[in-house]
Amino acid sequence: MLSHIPSWVFAVLLLLVALGYRQSRDRFVTPRTLALIALAMLGFSLYGVLAAFGAGLLPLLGWALGFVLVLGPGRSLVGPRDMQAVPGAAAVRVPGSWLPFFLMMGIFAVKFVLGYGRAMHLPLVQQAAFVAGASAVLGVCSGAFAARALTVFLFAHRRPGLTLA
Repeated sequence: MLSHIPSWVFAVLLLLVALGYRQSRDRFVTPRTLALIALAMLGFSLYGVLAAFGAGLLPLLGWALGFVLVLGPGRSLVGPRDMQAVPGAAAVRVPGSWLPFFLMMGIFAVKFVLGYGRAMHLPLVQQAAFVAGASAVLGVCSGAFAARALTVFLFAHRRPGLTLA
């Protein structure tokens, strides 16, 4: 089975593992950097929905519902805590968290299963409950990245002397 998987899939997996591991460590980031990561993960997950199911109402609605649920009410659960502003700089010290790693692995795993299911012509991939569920999971993962970026942006915005470049 592994011989049928394109080599670029493993390269993407390694990149996501490296990025996820990096976010498990305390670091200084700009709100802009987190916004770019959130945008990349949004594109990665939304592309997964569109590639697997097309631009139908059910998959897009499932994705959007998952995204909004986490971005709104779930923000307090996934947003970084114990951040520290770096006065005179655009950076915020964000404590390390394994959450981004698991979110990246979640997006990758769902996209992998969808690709496998489509390649094997599994009927499950076309069932409405599966379409809605897989789309919602990808939306939740994207929403969590957006919520984390928004939390850091709002934290930085409330700090005097912190530039938001």
